[in-house]
Amino acid sequence: MIRNIVLFLFVILLTGIPSLVADEPIFSPDELYKQAETAMEQSRYEEAYYQFLNASEGYALSGDTDMKRKSLQQAKRINWMFAEMQLNKTSADEIIAATIPVLTPNEREVFLEPGKSIQTESDGETFYFEGIARNIQYHNTTLIRENMRKSGESPFFDQMSPYIGNAENPDNPIYQNHTYTAIGVMSIPREELVENGTLQVWLPLPVATEYQKNISILSVEPSAYVVSGPQTSGNIGEVYLEIPLEEMTGEYVNISTEFSFTTSPRINRINPDDIKAYDTNSPLYQRYTQSQASINVSQEIVKLAHQIVGDETNPYKKAKLIYDYIIDSLPYSNVPHTYIAAMNISESDFVHDTGFGDCGTQSAYFAALCRAVGIPARAPGGYQLFPGYSGTHFWAEFFLPEYGWMPVDVTIAEAGTWAYNATPEQVEEYSEFFFGNMDPYRFTIQTDMDEPFSGEPNPDILFTIVHQNPSLICINSDEDVEMIGMASWTYTFEEQKE
Repeated sequence: MIRNIVLFLFVILLTGIPSLVADEPIFSPDELYKQAETAMEQSRYEEAYYQFLNASEGYALSGDTDMKRKSLQQAKRINWMFAEMQLNKTSADEIIAATIPVLTPNEREVFLEPGKSIQTESDGETFYFEGIARNIQYHNTTLIRENMRKSGESPFFDQMSPYIGNAENPDNPIYQNHTYTAIGVMSIPREELVENGTLQVWLPLPVATEYQKNISILSVEPSAYVVSGPQTSGNIGEVYLEIPLEEMTGEYVNISTEFSFTTSPRINRINPDDIKAYDTNSPLYQRYTQSQASINVSQEIVKLAHQIVGDETNPYKKAKLIYDYIIDSLPYSNVPHTYIAAMNISESDFVHDTGFGDCGTQSAYFAALCRAVGIPARAPGGYQLFPGYSGTHFWAEFFLPEYGWMPVDVTIAEAGTWAYNATPEQVEEYSEFFFGNMDPYRFTIQTDMDEPFSGEPNPDILFTIVHQNPSLICINSDEDVEMIGMASWTYTFEEQKE
C-alpha cells in the first residue's frame, strides 16, 4: 500500500470529455437545449454535451446570458459525470491486468460485468470508474493484506493499536490533546481565469466543537477582499472573499489561510442499560432522524435497518448492530464523488444500491440506517490527521440522551481487517474502539453532511455535500472555476510539540 493511501473524497481536474468538440449550431438555441434535455433523459450524455455547448453559443449570440449560463451549467454537469468514469471496457481491463497481474483474463472479466464494479452507461457504451483496480484489492482481504505486507506497515492500525489498551500511560498520544497549525493554499494560474469580473471564494475553516477548541485564525489572504467571516462557530467553518480579477496581475491568483486549533480525544464510558428515552419532539431529534440530500432514509434502507436490529430496542445496541453490519458486509471502496454529485445521487443511496462506499458514503449509510430506526445520527467531516496519513475524511455520530453525540468511524475501524501483522484479538480491540470513541487526530470543518455554507444554494456549485475544498464562482467565466479551485487547493498540517 502506498503511503498516501486514499481514504477520502478526491477530485480529478477534467479538461473535457475526450474527443468532444462542439459543432457549429444548426438549430435555434432553444431547440438545441430541448434536444440536449431529451438526450440526457435517454442517457445519451455525449450527444447532450455537444448540444448544451452549441446552445450556449447560440444564446451568447442572441444576448440571452441567463440561458447561456444555464446551458454551460448542464455541460459542466456532464463533465463531472465522466471526470472519474472515463474508462471503456478495454482500458478498464488493461488497468486491472497491470495493477493485479495474478488475475487471469477470465477472472478480470468478472469485474467488468454489470454490478461487479462501478459503471455507467452513455450513448450505448459502458464506462468504468478509474478506481476499479483499487476496489478489487480493497474487496479482497488476501490482496490488501499482501499489499500491506509488502509496504511493511498497516496504516491506521499501526498508529492506533499499540495505544488503545494503554489509557493509563500519561505519554499515550491517543488520550492526549493535540494542537496543530494548518495552512491552506490555493494557487490558480492567472491564465485559467477571465481578465475581468469577481471571483467569489468560500474557504473551509475549523468549526468549534466540544472536541475542537482554541481556534485562532492567523491570516486570510488577500485580506483586503474578505467580505464575511472568518466564521468558526455554528455548524460549519468558513470565510468568504470577493476578488476583483482585473486587479490580479501576477502569474498566479493566490489565496490562503493559516490557523491553529486544538483537538481532544473522545473517550466514552457508556452503560448501555441506562439509556434514557428520546424526546421525539425536540428539534435535534426531528432534524437528525429525517432524510436529507446525502443521508436519504429510503424505504429500502428502512427495511434493511429493521432487519439488522431485529427486536432490539436499546438505541446504543441498535447502533452497534448497524456498525458491525457495515464493517462485516461493506468493504471499503473508492467511489466517484464527482459522478455522484453530478447525478444528484444520495450518498446513502449510492452505497446501498451498489455496495461500494468510502468514508463519506459509509458514514452517510451508517447515519441513514440509524435514522431509519429512530436514532438521531449525522456525518461530520474534515480531515483525518493520523501521523503520516493525513487526508480528507468523514466519520459518523449518533445521539444518546444525557450522553450526547457518540463518535463512530466504520472506515478507520475496517482498516484493522487489512492489517497483515495483527492477531484476531488485536483487530477486535481496534474495531471496538471506534464505536463510541474517537482519536484526537481529527480536523472538523462541518458537523454534518449537507450543512450549507453562506453561498448555497447556487446552481454554479455542484459539490455541496462536503466543504473540505474551497467553492468558487465567477459568473463572467465560461470555465469550470469550481473544479479549477478544487484542483488547486492544498491543506498542510503541522503538530505543535510542547
